[in-house]
Amino acid sequence: MKTVSVRELSRILSGKLAGEGRTRVKSVGTDTRRTAGKDLFFALRGERFDGHAFLEELISSGVKAAVVEGSNPNVINFRRKYPDFPLVLVDNSIEALGELASWNRRNLNIVVVGITGSTGKTCTKDFLSSVLETEAPAAFSSGSYNNEIGVPLTILEADESDKYLVVEMGARKPGDIKYLSEIAKPDYGVITNIGVTHLELFGSVETIAQTKAELALSLPRSGALVLNSDNGWSKWISRKTSARVVRFGSKAGSDYRALRIRLKDSAKPEFELRGPDFSINVKLGTIGAHQIENALAAAACASVLGIKPSKIGRGLESATMASWRMEPIKAPGGFLILNDSYNANPQSMKAALHALKEFSKGRRAIAVLGEMAELGEQSRKFHEEVGRELVNLDIDIIVSIGKKASTYACMALVCGARRGSVFECVDIDKAAEILACIIEQGDVVLLKGSRIVGLEKLAERLNSKDFSKARTVSNG
Repeated sequence: MKTVSVRELSRILSGKLAGEGRTRVKSVGTDTRRTAGKDLFFALRGERFDGHAFLEELISSGVKAAVVEGSNPNVINFRRKYPDFPLVLVDNSIEALGELASWNRRNLNIVVVGITGSTGKTCTKDFLSSVLETEAPAAFSSGSYNNEIGVPLTILEADESDKYLVVEMGARKPGDIKYLSEIAKPDYGVITNIGVTHLELFGSVETIAQTKAELALSLPRSGALVLNSDNGWSKWISRKTSARVVRFGSKAGSDYRALRIRLKDSAKPEFELRGPDFSINVKLGTIGAHQIENALAAAACASVLGIKPSKIGRGLESATMASWRMEPIKAPGGFLILNDSYNANPQSMKAALHALKEFSKGRRAIAVLGEMAELGEQSRKFHEEVGRELVNLDIDIIVSIGKKASTYACMALVCGARRGSVFECVDIDKAAEILACIIEQGDVVLLKGSRIVGLEKLAERLNSKDFSKARTVSNG
């Protein structure tokens, strides 16, 4: 962010200055365990955490100042002990973080792109950021920094050297995208699709669409909105914006399309990217045909921003995805893990299973699946759909983890899966025990489930030498 004195910071945040005010700060952190290189600490408070409890750790960390909630008991004690340490006292530190990010946004001459949607947000962000960096410096969300904390932190990472800022925007209730848009002030927007993610929280797909459309409503007339022509909600959303509308997808009327799609043995897509006045061949470095849609969204946005087709192709091909998204891992035991453990919903689950089938040609495909959370009253129906898809794709071995996920296994058996190929596990420990007995060299193992399942921990275990030894003993 732009460098600012603590005294000026207190004015920006309408806070009260405590301690010395001449200290200047330019980088923000929210975790005392990761303050290296950060000189301003925001003490955030939530239902399960309170950064104010760790203020004393700042004294030896190199942090120069902090933004805190003045009424917090930990702050009162800290001020008694360290009266000269620069503090800005506010009522709500999370809201103050958003206010500082909004200030930074206003003071930067930068092009901002907001990305939202039910699925594909992070991968689209990764593709677009890679493309934009072929043209000029770009700041962008780290991992899935897409909420009321992550978006401000992303904006605060941007400085005068950046030409572009790509902000991923997530939502868990109506109004969330509007709030994030008020902070980020996007010039351009991308809505990847509308689906049933977080249906339990929103109540209906209509409410999800209305919430995602908050991005469309926030765009200036001079900007552009990139929409998925294959998604049924896009026509409705297009009427919500005064900005220019650009479409990507498989339909003939789309402005940006993927033609002559091919999947090699590595399941990495190759296709012809056709735009309004260009056509280029693209070879993605990521696994799965579903990544084409994300690449198209990024290409459409980059083209609208004036990036040349040759740079768009180069950026798409060199893009790397955030961790736990179809991340290939060669395990010591001679099998391959496809770690897609970040999250799951019906659309992304089916896409991951298709990618597993594509990738495993000639090898055994093992699907290790946790539940899809927050699907509300229709949860069982969506889990049953995935169970049927497992049989339709002829996945060799199915391992479910947890009570809700057992629906995959039950439906797969009903649809004709061999009983000896389906395993139900109560938790990750039991799954690891079973996998040690059944995994063979050359197998391809997909790990997919919602965040609450924690399948990334299972990925670590499968990739360990200890698991390799246990597998040898089990198979010995």
